[in-house]
Amino acid sequence: MGSYIIDDIIQLTGDTKSRAFWEKAVRVLGENSVAEEFGELKCQLHNKQIHSPAKYLTKLLKNKLKALEVEKNKQPVPAIPEKLKTYFEENQIALFSNLVPQTIGGEAEKKEMAAPYSKETIPWATFMSSNFFTLSTNKAKSDVVQAKFRTADGEVTVIPMIRGRVKPKSKELGIPTVEHGRILAALENIWAQQGCPYHTYTDSKTVVCFCLVSIRELAGLLGYTSFGGQNLIHLTNKVWDLKNMAYYLDMAAVGFKNAINRGFSLLHSVELAEGMKHGQMETILKVEFSTQLSSQLLSRRAVTRPKQLAHIRSELGFLVRLYLEPILFSLNGETYSKSLSDLVKDLSLPAAPWHNYKSKRRQVFLKALKSMHNQKTTDGRGIVLNIEEGLTDYLLTARLEPVALPEKVS
Repeated sequence: MGSYIIDDIIQLTGDTKSRAFWEKAVRVLGENSVAEEFGELKCQLHNKQIHSPAKYLTKLLKNKLKALEVEKNKQPVPAIPEKLKTYFEENQIALFSNLVPQTIGGEAEKKEMAAPYSKETIPWATFMSSNFFTLSTNKAKSDVVQAKFRTADGEVTVIPMIRGRVKPKSKELGIPTVEHGRILAALENIWAQQGCPYHTYTDSKTVVCFCLVSIRELAGLLGYTSFGGQNLIHLTNKVWDLKNMAYYLDMAAVGFKNAINRGFSLLHSVELAEGMKHGQMETILKVEFSTQLSSQLLSRRAVTRPKQLAHIRSELGFLVRLYLEPILFSLNGETYSKSLSDLVKDLSLPAAPWHNYKSKRRQVFLKALKSMHNQKTTDGRGIVLNIEEGLTDYLLTARLEPVALPEKVS
């Protein structure tokens, strides 16, 4: 197992004989949970309160494994298979601490996830909601939205998020649109197809996920039926946008103690190489995800989505899909409903005349749902979507079809 956290544990403790136990802990508890206990070990070492690092960490992890086993025995068998759950951060502190920019230093050592994501899926970090992208009709170069962040303990924190600026009053860089979101989804699928490679930098221990991207392959994953020179330039520019366009989280505005505001983008770097191949221009990009996004993907704080997510041409349909899926997974088969006027607000849609008329809202959302075709989750369950009459407004209703049980062999 090639987990970077295991390498760090062995380097600190010098205990290579316990590798099998460290691997089991990562497999059962997850890298993020093991990293928390490893952080506790380093803290205690700093305070000079322990003498045997390996024994101390083993005790911490055994206690956590035991607590997990006790908790499992208390819980009924879940209706949704474990691998299909949305993997949120455990709590708000863990979520926002992982959005701190990481220093990149030293030589890059290439590694691959020991248990990579399926090549047929898009691993989508759960901290990225529909609020991260806007419609192409939004002519603003920056704005402020109320972004919602969910964690595994059930908490939802709403934080003012500036889209399109590195910090307040800085230069406007533009807001990522749904097209950028679809491109990011395709990039993450390419990363999964290549075995989920990442670099660990020797000095800083920072991890950065990366992949090599053929622009023609990217076009295919986005559902392009024809591809010419202008498409090549357009898609290349859009990938570069994801490196340059920024987000800024105003943590102080919601009263976080000792708040440190966060600024980040979704890609760390993009490099280009191109030349003629078989009589046509071939463009290859080396794409590195940002340290924040990389840490989420490698710690499996992500929900896997089918490759067809990148094919949704309706901008509103794409945002609806991003918005609904984590909610539907958490409802375990129950029906979710939301008035269309409230949905307009939750999706942070740019102002438009149709927002003000009940019949127009229904017409626009119906068109978006039809363009989404038969949406399914990675386990093949359909997402059942309808628009129904409510007391004062039309309602969007959504639910997941039940998990298909295997037939019994007589």
